[in-house]
Amino acid sequence: MARRGGFPSNKFCNKEKSEIYHCLVCFDVCMCRAPVTCHSGAHLFCLVCLAESLQHNPSCPVCREPLVSPVPSAFAAAQVSALDIVCVHNQCKWKGMCGQLDSHLDTDCLHESVKCPDNSCIALVPRGEMAMHQQFACLQSCPNSKSHAKRTVDNTCDVRLSRHDFVDHLENHCKLRIIHCPHPHCDVSTMHCRMLAHVEVCPYAPVSCPRKCGAKSLVRQSLDAHRKDCLKEPIACVHAPLGCSHVAPRSEILLHEQDVALHFSIASSKAFAEQQQLYQQQISELKQMFEQKLHILEMKLEEQMTLFNSRQQKQTELMEKSLEKQATTFKMQQQAQLSLLKENLEEIKMSLQPLVAKAEAEAKAAEKAAEAKKKLAQARAKEARRREMKEEEEGYDYDYYSGHY
Repeated sequence: MARRGGFPSNKFCNKEKSEIYHCLVCFDVCMCRAPVTCHSGAHLFCLVCLAESLQHNPSCPVCREPLVSPVPSAFAAAQVSALDIVCVHNQCKWKGMCGQLDSHLDTDCLHESVKCPDNSCIALVPRGEMAMHQQFACLQSCPNSKSHAKRTVDNTCDVRLSRHDFVDHLENHCKLRIIHCPHPHCDVSTMHCRMLAHVEVCPYAPVSCPRKCGAKSLVRQSLDAHRKDCLKEPIACVHAPLGCSHVAPRSEILLHEQDVALHFSIASSKAFAEQQQLYQQQISELKQMFEQKLHILEMKLEEQMTLFNSRQQKQTELMEKSLEKQATTFKMQQQAQLSLLKENLEEIKMSLQPLVAKAEAEAKAAEKAAEAKKKLAQARAKEARRREMKEEEEGYDYDYYSGHY
């Protein structure tokens, strides 16, 4: 069994020799299986103590030399293992070498705390008291639960108790214990947790008449037979087929059935109602027949309208085609007349070309004559001006009528 830290020095028989192998962290004697040192080998520690120290500071706790991992010391382990030591439990009288202490604690020491072998129990109990713990203190599951492969609410007992109380629990308290039906003449045996459901339907369970007639010694299976004779059971009148809906206890129904006038009135009312119902049914049938015939006529009318529309559509299409054909013919005639007019116009243009050329020549000749007259008039005006100027210079008057000075 692995232990943390070392052993107290007062447990060793040779205290002075054991103090040589003290751990410099916990100051107990280092465990024989795990003494370690730093790199210098001068400082001795328990493996657990040095590992915890290195987690906070990766150096030797004494010389502060950098240290990543502890260095095992086989010499110190052998020396500590050979030291004589007594058991760590004061009540135990065992004595031997330190190397044998772990084996003693794991197997022989009656004062070493060990876990209860029951997996559902987490208690740590001294080995010598384990039998007493299992008998009186260890809480275990009810053994009835383990006998059922499929655990459900009805077949699981969650009670935990000591073995000392098993017998009383199984006989008087376990909900999975088998018990017999408490009603006489009933042979059913089932679990206690299911007995209540059985009692609610047990055919031999004592019951009282639901009509409170006072009958005694009734059981559930004879209740239906009793209701056939119960004087307080409500029953219908024998004249119900005639329309009487009266319901009364069996002890009072006879008096009602003897009332002839009442039942005659009820029968008459029913006959009248049936006749009215028959009339209503016939009216409904006639109405349905009329609706069917009306529906047939509507369908025929719809067919006729569809046929008429089809014919109208065909006639419209034929008229459109005829009009289209006439329009095409008229258009062709118009185009032919237009072409003829164009040809006549061209012939007229051809016949008028010589006259147009002659008129153009005469116009040009007239223009030339007018131009010549204009130039002659300009020359005459110029000559007249020249002469006037000459007369003014020489002092002669020019006679425009005679043409002499």
